[in-house]
Amino acid sequence: MPANPFIASPRHGIRRGPLHWRSALLVILFFGGLSALFYAPILLGLRTFPDGDFTHHFLPFSLFQQQELLSGRLPVWNPYTYSGHPFLADVQAAVFYPLSNLLLAMTLPWNGAGARLYFLQVEAVVHVALAGIFTYLLAYALTRSRWAGLLAGLLFAFSGYLTGYPPVQLAVLRTAIWLPLLLWLLLQAVTSPGQMRWWMASSITAVVAFLAGHSQTFLFLAYAAAAWIVLLVAARWRAATRREQQQLALGLAAGALAAAGLSAAQLLPSVEFAQLSVRANVAYDFVAGGFPLQDTWQMLLPGVLTYYSPLYIGVAGLGLAWMGIWVALHDLPKQNAGGRWMLALRTGAAYFLGLAAVALLLAYGSSGFLYPLFYRWAPGWNLFRGQERAAYLVALGLSLLAGYGALAIQAMPQRARSLWATSFAAVTIGATYLFGLLRQLPGHTVVGQTHFLLLAALTVAAASLFAGLLRAPGWSRRRWLWLTALAAAALFAANLPTNLSEFGPAQKVLLAPEVEAVQTAVMASAGSSGPAGRVYNEFRVYEDYGMRAGIEDVWGASPLRIARYAALFDQFPLDRMWRLLSVEHVLTWRKELFGPSQLLAEFPQATDTTYLHRLPGRQPRAWMASAVRPANDEEALQLLADHQFDLNTTAVLASSAQNNDVQMLGDPAVAAAEVTVERRSPGHLHITVRNSLGGLLVAAENWMPGWRVQGVTCLSDCIDIAPLGLPAFEPLRADLTLIGIPIPPGAYSFNLVYQPDSISNGLWISGSTLALLALLGLWRWWSSRKGAA
Repeated sequence: MPANPFIASPRHGIRRGPLHWRSALLVILFFGGLSALFYAPILLGLRTFPDGDFTHHFLPFSLFQQQELLSGRLPVWNPYTYSGHPFLADVQAAVFYPLSNLLLAMTLPWNGAGARLYFLQVEAVVHVALAGIFTYLLAYALTRSRWAGLLAGLLFAFSGYLTGYPPVQLAVLRTAIWLPLLLWLLLQAVTSPGQMRWWMASSITAVVAFLAGHSQTFLFLAYAAAAWIVLLVAARWRAATRREQQQLALGLAAGALAAAGLSAAQLLPSVEFAQLSVRANVAYDFVAGGFPLQDTWQMLLPGVLTYYSPLYIGVAGLGLAWMGIWVALHDLPKQNAGGRWMLALRTGAAYFLGLAAVALLLAYGSSGFLYPLFYRWAPGWNLFRGQERAAYLVALGLSLLAGYGALAIQAMPQRARSLWATSFAAVTIGATYLFGLLRQLPGHTVVGQTHFLLLAALTVAAASLFAGLLRAPGWSRRRWLWLTALAAAALFAANLPTNLSEFGPAQKVLLAPEVEAVQTAVMASAGSSGPAGRVYNEFRVYEDYGMRAGIEDVWGASPLRIARYAALFDQFPLDRMWRLLSVEHVLTWRKELFGPSQLLAEFPQATDTTYLHRLPGRQPRAWMASAVRPANDEEALQLLADHQFDLNTTAVLASSAQNNDVQMLGDPAVAAAEVTVERRSPGHLHITVRNSLGGLLVAAENWMPGWRVQGVTCLSDCIDIAPLGLPAFEPLRADLTLIGIPIPPGAYSFNLVYQPDSISNGLWISGSTLALLALLGLWRWWSSRKGAA
């Protein structure tokens, strides 16, 4: 038997056998090298990913987390977006994701924006390589064919999906790559149900995928894994002994408990936040968008309709998937697994065929018939928009089906193989010609005639070469190499230029002149009574710029934001919102504002001009209200929007009670209070209040469960009387979405700190679960050593 795992045997053309460490090393080197070649301009620092979520969202997230870790803090609260945002609870921040944290720890001293951008891109490249390796593991375990594993890993890692928008939406890529590894581990667990390490490894992998930060992709992963478990257990149950059946049930239960415990540190705060976010209640029209039906053409012709082609795995890849259908239709003998149980080839191929088909129908969203059923009946499918992201499962399903197709090349009779290959080439050529006719319709393509003719010629040539390779009698290692080269060439040609910007990391992170001007203005306005006023950026610079520049803005880029806070940006008077949120600087296209303002700078652009204004007399970061008015959220919005309602003297207190009478403490003119605020860390405000009557202190910071008052110190003239019938120093929700603190008469200093129970409880649960698993692992290791001795 040849030593190289990719060298064909004379008889079968496919090397079979266990995956030894030398073979595993070659697989790692192969996919690592191919990923490095694919992203060579990125790794050499000559190019970066284009502007978008990667540079404007994930880079600021990473910089903020790095800054907090260097300061010795867990990043739980982000003051730079949305007037305060629960950073850790936002799953896209991926605070606990092991791979990104490992790379961050290895590069912690390099805290410049350019260096952080470069290392984030390296992380994306590593994830692409891992996608290929994990898919190889799964395909090899299912087929015992190393060429099948190689081709399946190649097709998924460099598919139009995984090289399209997931790298620039890093949370998608981080989450997506773990599904093939999870399926492989579950296969090992069901094959050997008595070995608990496989169940625990499956749980840990599922938790890592959850911590990676993209909930919708994790939803896809969870449904695919659940269907896989049902299939495996159903197939294994029939041949299992009673003891093995008990082990299967125990393994599933233990794995589920371990996954729940390990994920608690992220799950508990994220669920708490999600219930208060804009995604807690969304309409069907908001989430039901997906691929137009015509985008199916891009399975053959990449880029003819849209910039990304997430359904594309290449002509050779699609041809192999076509051959894999033959495996799903025929009972083939199981591959050699050393006497161990192995999933039938037909069953595995049928699963991945079904996975790709169902996912494709779901990817159409409201344009198809299946998503409306999932929206209504399947938990979780009504929470996320962008159903076209189900192309993730299409790409993986077709890639694994292509692995079975590689196996079919050897298993099929020559006549059947020629017939299937010829039919694929005929359908491909016919479909290309048909699209050429349809593209004459107005608006049906985004490419010019020359581009289309070249693409069509390459597609027809690839289909013809694929059919020619399969029609020739016999099989050889040389033809495996030709087939692999054909598959790789198509993917590289179509996807290599997709995410390359012309700038290097140092150029990409240069601050815009508008941001520099805002930084200067904010620093100049900072006073002794508290932090500088916030900035209202009317979409003139990217939304998360404040996290990098150290500027507190009222907006941000995360799709998850507090719903009550978001209501202030929906048909709410701008000047009232500015006052409520302590806005001092406005970056806008408006040369004149509807109120007193000072024009600080202007920045002419190609289509319009950006203006930087300063608002004199802005609302302080915290003020004392001598009256409160209970109101529900709808009434609170109306009151706060009313210019006759005095925000300085009266606060709206969250209440569902029917009694909306205003409660007052004396004359507001007499009840003057002195308030100073100091931000000591992102989630820590030190406040000093001097007042004679007491009242409700309103802090212009977003309210969330978990704000606590600590270290209350009486400075002078303190009277232990709760004001307005409210519990003294207990943070309440006031003015719809801000923090209200009842303050008794006197002079006090205290700390307002964000320390939610959801985070502390989650950390205790996850830490205890991890410690218990470590102890059990050590005990099993020690027992095995004693038994061996």
